[in-house]
Amino acid sequence: MSVTPLWKIRSGQFAGWHTNNALYNDAGDHVGYLAGHIAYGLDGRPLGELHQAEWIGRRRGAHYPAGETHPVCGSVAHARLPDRAGLSVPDWTDPAP
Repeated sequence: MSVTPLWKIRSGQFAGWHTNNALYNDAGDHVGYLAGHIAYGLDGRPLGELHQAEWIGRRRGAHYPAGETHPVCGSVAHARLPDRAGLSVPDWTDPAP
């Protein structure tokens, strides 16, 4: 299983991982899913979108439709990765908490 790390686009804070359209927080807990490049919480609330596979954020002015609810799956066992410098991408903010 290929696991891709995620960082918050502006702050560079480590956010977690994504694999097989599932999102995991920095502790490895299953917290959401991907529908295309849009990230949703398990409750269907839009969190933001992927940018270049390893970054997650929200585009200012973007409208994200509500998603579907999903059941909690298992967790992933990976060590938390260090924060890194965020990207200076115009009109992007960190994802919803």
